[in-house]
Amino acid sequence: MAAEVFISYSSQDFEEVHSIVERLRGVGVSVWMDEGGIEAATLWSEAIVEAINDCKVLIIMVSGHSTDSPNVVKEVMLASESGKVILPVYLEEAEIPSRLKYQLTGIQHLEAFALSESGLIEELRRGLAINGVTVPGIETSSTVAPAKPPSHRRKKNGNSTRLLPLAAGCLIGVLIGWFAVGSGSRRTEISPALTTVNASISLPETAPLADASVIQYGASRPNIAMASDGSFFVYAAKNRKSTMLYKRKLDQDSVEAINGTEGGFAPFLSPDNQWVAFIADNKLKKVSLSGGSPQILTDAPHSVGGTWADDGLVYCTTNEAAEIFSINENGGESSKIEVKDNLQVEGYPGLLWPHALPGGRHLLVSSQLNPQKQFSVHLLDVETGESRQLVFNGGCPHYLSSGHIVYCRKSDLFSVRFDPGTLELVGDEQLVHEGVRTGGKYAGQFSVAKDTGTLVYLPGVFGRSGGLTWVDRNGNEESLGLKERVFGTYNLSPKGDQLLAQVWEPTASVWLFDLENKLESIVEQSASDGFKGFPRWDADGDEFTFSSTEGELHEIFSRKLANPASLKLIEGTPDTIKIEGVWTRDGKRYVYNHFTEDSKWDLSVFNKETGSHEPLMTTDKTEWGPRISPDDKWVAFTMDKTGGAYEVFVIPIDGGTPQQVSFDNGLEPVWTADGTELIYREAKKLVGRKLKNSNILSFREPYVIYEGNIMAIPGHSYDVSPDGQRFLVVKEVHQQGESRELKIITHWFSTFLE
Repeated sequence: MAAEVFISYSSQDFEEVHSIVERLRGVGVSVWMDEGGIEAATLWSEAIVEAINDCKVLIIMVSGHSTDSPNVVKEVMLASESGKVILPVYLEEAEIPSRLKYQLTGIQHLEAFALSESGLIEELRRGLAINGVTVPGIETSSTVAPAKPPSHRRKKNGNSTRLLPLAAGCLIGVLIGWFAVGSGSRRTEISPALTTVNASISLPETAPLADASVIQYGASRPNIAMASDGSFFVYAAKNRKSTMLYKRKLDQDSVEAINGTEGGFAPFLSPDNQWVAFIADNKLKKVSLSGGSPQILTDAPHSVGGTWADDGLVYCTTNEAAEIFSINENGGESSKIEVKDNLQVEGYPGLLWPHALPGGRHLLVSSQLNPQKQFSVHLLDVETGESRQLVFNGGCPHYLSSGHIVYCRKSDLFSVRFDPGTLELVGDEQLVHEGVRTGGKYAGQFSVAKDTGTLVYLPGVFGRSGGLTWVDRNGNEESLGLKERVFGTYNLSPKGDQLLAQVWEPTASVWLFDLENKLESIVEQSASDGFKGFPRWDADGDEFTFSSTEGELHEIFSRKLANPASLKLIEGTPDTIKIEGVWTRDGKRYVYNHFTEDSKWDLSVFNKETGSHEPLMTTDKTEWGPRISPDDKWVAFTMDKTGGAYEVFVIPIDGGTPQQVSFDNGLEPVWTADGTELIYREAKKLVGRKLKNSNILSFREPYVIYEGNIMAIPGHSYDVSPDGQRFLVVKEVHQQGESRELKIITHWFSTFLE
């Protein structure tokens, strides 16, 4: 039986190509490859001609070797003249020689170097089936796709490879026009045979996609918004040391700055694609894409973003996604959504990355509100405030008119059928794409056109893994040499030789690191449905406290390092949460922060001798992250000011009026061990202030100690060595980088429609 797939390649790429071929054969695809087994009596040219004549698809393995091979050129030309489907698979970035440009121009291709091997095989299976090849498990197209006319070419542009040159973006524009569907439908039936085009888009050197270094508090946010018809997208660009929004049409090669959007991030579009809303200066703003000045809709302190429903309401998160409100798209009074089922009561980010469903009554949100504190996709009814989990371990959800929800899990994209009428999932999830840049809290750098399914994304990996690193006041860095992990907050022992850290693997547990001997162990293991974290040493380094979640109770426990038995220190109730605290040096008082629905995050002092709990800071604002000065006189903490910005404050431990210490979005204060200096973080900077007089709390002018790649993590993102000269930070293993190359796949959802 003749093979349906012919492989054209250079012998210098044999091992890589042979591995791919064996994987294809392993899934039942009939493949012909010259493996040196042609009988001596058979002319090489005759065997090649016969195999090409019998095949349905010729796969050319493109590399610097194959494009220089005369035999490969002859094989491609013969296949082209015979009307065979040609599928280029790029083993590496390569220039197409002029003698092959006619045959390969305008043809959909795959980039093996940008895909995992399993991802490549899956893409090949789909592509081959669409073009008439028998692929077990996939319905084969009844007609073989005709050869496509020249419409674009692949060429190098500096150090990056682009599928589309300047003028060739028109191809995407034409495809969008052919297959655009009405935005008013609740579900659109799309043929799975739609033509898809994989393209690369280079952003200007002066306007790359923004990374966490220029976002408020150094935290990741989804910064791409695709129009529902797939004709353009808006993104937040890194503009010097801030951000600005830009618009990029898919049928053009240039970007357009959107005036008045300086400092903006987390953009999202109106249903008619005429406006873009965004967060800037702790405000929710909108601006017309036709021009004009931005309009402030309302305050949005500590917002992570929002969504624009088709009923004219805009939903926006506040207080780091612990709350969400609605406001009319034309402005007016905002209305808080009274969310039930503990999405707000616990004070955790339970309303991240909202996405409105058709009709406006329901939102998809990313919530950490489950016993494992694992980000998951929830359905929220904005009228009743009720919610329920749809997908465990997933985030950044998008609803498509095809009736699918797409979401990320680390750097992978998954889809699952969703019935907007019954609000139920249909069938099982499926992995639909790999290699998408995702930050902390599953902040995915991707967006999908609701009605055409066109996907735009930043290639990359899950950026939450990091390595523990020492940095000093001179800018020197030294890795601890420990395995990279997904770290939560951590605390150095008083001697600096041990570290307690919250580690997600996969649920949160408390780990102990011996920094001198490079040893690690789990000292408080959470159950599969539990959480343990926020560890803090006592002054002697013999005991530590930690937060524990079991069922509806969130409490603080204490234990000796040498004794696994723990004692309940701060008791919890179903409607409150106790998360973190620190001991005074004399071990008599314990300052902790806790959450209640009435007053949000507050600070209290537990007296060990009397057993009493006295309020220290009780306001309608958010106070968190307390740190006590070595002389036990002062408590430094983070609090939001009027207008929404976090800043560092200090208050006497016996109560009084707090004094503001930072003035540029400072947070996470830590005292040096000698009590002469207060350190705090401003995004990617560590800032210090010397204490003039501890008796009257007077500080000298602030100064930058260190600036660099500091990963922002929940709780404190750094700690200070006992001598005050070094700082322990988590360095991101896979940094986002300049982020100038985005990927586009038109009509992407046609690849996973059932």
